[in-house]
Amino acid sequence: MRRVKEPTYTKFITGELKRFDERNTGFSRGALEGDKYTVMHERSISNIEKLIPGKTILDHATWVSGRTADYVLRKSKLARETPPIYNHKFRLKNPDPTAMTRVIKQAARWIGADRVGVAKLNPLWIYTHWGQHNAMYTHAAKHGDSIEIPPEYDNVIVMIHGMDYDMMRRTPNVEPETDIGYSKAAWCAASLATFVAELGYKAIPSVNELGLSIPMAVDAGLGELGRHGQLITREYGPRVRISKVFTNLPLVPDSPIDIGVQGFCEKCELCAKHCPSRALMTGERTDKAWDQSNAEGIMKWPIKAMKCFDWWVKNGTHCSVCIRVCPWNKPNNVLHKTVRLFAERNILTRVIVFMDQFLGYGKQSKPEGGGQDPSVSKI
Repeated sequence: MRRVKEPTYTKFITGELKRFDERNTGFSRGALEGDKYTVMHERSISNIEKLIPGKTILDHATWVSGRTADYVLRKSKLARETPPIYNHKFRLKNPDPTAMTRVIKQAARWIGADRVGVAKLNPLWIYTHWGQHNAMYTHAAKHGDSIEIPPEYDNVIVMIHGMDYDMMRRTPNVEPETDIGYSKAAWCAASLATFVAELGYKAIPSVNELGLSIPMAVDAGLGELGRHGQLITREYGPRVRISKVFTNLPLVPDSPIDIGVQGFCEKCELCAKHCPSRALMTGERTDKAWDQSNAEGIMKWPIKAMKCFDWWVKNGTHCSVCIRVCPWNKPNNVLHKTVRLFAERNILTRVIVFMDQFLGYGKQSKPEGGGQDPSVSKI
């Protein structure tokens, strides 16, 4: 891993970058165009009665239970300025940015984050307007409301939350690790924002709301953008969720990193070849957009967002196949740490990709029932 002066995406910028409108994300479009969330959840319930292995009532209950904290915190804490609970009188005097950065990272890890980074907030990563997706879950604003983060929020604390390797192998069956990952992300963001507020400084906790999490995480030195549109980290590959806290607390930003993802993804293509919706792109990068769900001005592999979401609806649950088959998605043990040294340097990339498939690392695991009959009856 190398610390670099500029994020690795900067060398692919070809034109003017503009703030993105959240109304154009696949999730926000899908919430309005065909009410896809409702249809997907209705399909999930119908799968229960059909006794589809991996999509039974037991699987359904697992993923919904894992999402509970996320649902609650989005409605009450996320995408809002966090007020102090008790301390309304004092403010930490003259915080030393270097020492305070250490304190913040210690607090974030204690709360439950797996990795933490700090970046100067780039205003380009803030959405221009609220989309229906986050508006309907948070009730913090309405679809189409403008978004402006005050300039005093000049830092963003970014946290990543690793997801269990074996649980992720269940996808595209019900895979509850994403859901509990979002609950962990919501818990960590809300709790860290309270920590900052009790110091007398301002904080806005967020998971997917308000802005683009991946470029913020890249800026904070936590990973790089992969072909599949996911953040690829050194320890967990793309098997992470991201949360963030916007703040005016004086902090020292981390340097971006280069772990070889750009060169590796140019040669790999496993995510695109295995994507059940054919929403991912093979071949070379482009700075052109498929539609309004892609931003222009930078060379990347744009995602066909609506094709991806339509597959979710058909599947009756979300899909993480691109994460499952990614060669960076490995347990963080001695063997894979050794292989990672070659991957980071783009040495023997095609051999690594071949062996990954030959040894069956990207294969889906079989559903586990635990011995309980998943048959159902009407309530």
